[in-house]
Amino acid sequence: MTAQRIETGTADGDALGFTEDLFSGWLELKTGSRLYLHYIVSRYQNEGNTQALISGWLDRGYDVRVVMPRPIMQHILTKFGFVPLHEYFPDQYEDKVEVWYRPVSSEVSRIHAMRPAAAGIS
Repeated sequence: MTAQRIETGTADGDALGFTEDLFSGWLELKTGSRLYLHYIVSRYQNEGNTQALISGWLDRGYDVRVVMPRPIMQHILTKFGFVPLHEYFPDQYEDKVEVWYRPVSSEVSRIHAMRPAAAGIS
């Protein structure tokens, strides 16, 4: 599976809504439509930008995966029906790492995604 590294502040990042004015970070686009979000910082916390970004990717049909999310990100991901698993990235980490993803057949996850964001969570 080939991967393309995409950072904020690039044309590819902008095309994905991963814009430098809202975020700092990087992700990988794997063959097909799988996005691995490795690192993200929201420039405007608690405004819902991260949740909107992930929702937009899901709506566009991307298989979104988040590598080693912090607790606040886990809270957001849980609303979308994401669950943890472990994957191996031999070029980046020595051991398997936690990666959160949304199972494709989860109708419950769409119901959760439609709920409004909790106050103070972006």
